Amino acid sequence: MRSSVSFLAALLLLSGSVIAEDGEGRALYDAHCGACHQPNGSGVPFTQPALIKSPKLNGDKDVTLEMILLGSEAVPIGTSDYSGEMPRFDVLSNEEIAEVASYVRTHFENDGGAVSVDDVARARAKFAGGD
Repeated sequence: MRSSVSFLAALLLLSGSVIAEDGEGRALYDAHCGACHQPNGSGVPFTQPALIKSPKLNGDKDVTLEMILLGSEAVPIGTSDYSGEMPRFDVLSNEEIAEVASYVRTHFENDGGAVSVDDVARARAKFAGGD
């Protein structure tokens, strides 16, 4: 039994589809996102959006990844109700982005699902190319 569990874990790691554990995703959220979006995801009125039941986090993974990779540059000028600027987090590794994206998409009453390292690599190439 133990060897089949180990084999399954290794297979998931190789496939790039490991779902984030709360520990790493939450630690990354706390370090990079929580100060603005608040530890409970409530945001700051008129400054930073709430992440609770977020349509952007519950929809297409690329919307979430574009926001993380490009920050406020992902929002067309004049379309935001918030005065705060979100920095680009493209300096984080694909693994770190997959962890934090999975965390916010599966917490704060969201059910957008996990993001894989392969999803992040594809999105990074897409948004870096200006598509």
